[in-house]
Amino acid sequence: MIDKDTLATRLKMVQERIAAACLRAGRSVESVRMIAVTKNHPLETLQALVDLGVKDLGENRVPEIVEKVPGLKGEFTMHMIGHLQTNKAQKVLPLVSWIQSVDRERLVSRLESLHQGEQKVKVLVEVNTTGEESKNGCSPKQCRALCERVMTSDALELRGLMTIGPLGGDEHAVRKSFALLRSLSESCSDLVQNMELSMGMSGDFEWAIEEGATMVRIGTTLVGARILQ
Repeated sequence: MIDKDTLATRLKMVQERIAAACLRAGRSVESVRMIAVTKNHPLETLQALVDLGVKDLGENRVPEIVEKVPGLKGEFTMHMIGHLQTNKAQKVLPLVSWIQSVDRERLVSRLESLHQGEQKVKVLVEVNTTGEESKNGCSPKQCRALCERVMTSDALELRGLMTIGPLGGDEHAVRKSFALLRSLSESCSDLVQNMELSMGMSGDFEWAIEEGATMVRIGTTLVGARILQ
């Protein structure tokens, strides 16, 4: 496990880089929310982040959310950021406040059928802005229709869009994918006030901020690489 002092130093560095990118883009630092991605890291690392004041945590896999969330103490919000299979939705739904990877109508219907209580689940529609077959996400052409479908739901609250930049892409390719998501958000701006744009990870979050990201998902740069045994 990464020690808390090292974690605090890395957190400060990431926050400074976010602030610098916001300055370059002429934006307020408050306009960007950092999601600390803790995939394959132990509960102790998540707890240390919460103790350091990190409010937003992101996990890619349902089993890790099921394992970690019940043991966490303090004020935090859990985001499901990875691909969500319909047969695992029931386990994760009570444990998360955000699902950033809604990419198909079938998943919307499944979440609706499982939802209980009055509090809607905040969702982002995931868009495949690179055309890579290895990636999940609806196509840009499907984005508007899927957003409209979520808007009809009594269980889900559409809050914006999410994408993942091209794997190993150069700056031009990465910025192009982020700019496409921003353009799609503008075309759907009549559906959501203050639409969130979740884009950018450890290797490209500064470009994402300059292209309009309101959420950046930071893992390795913040918590390092780790594979649980």
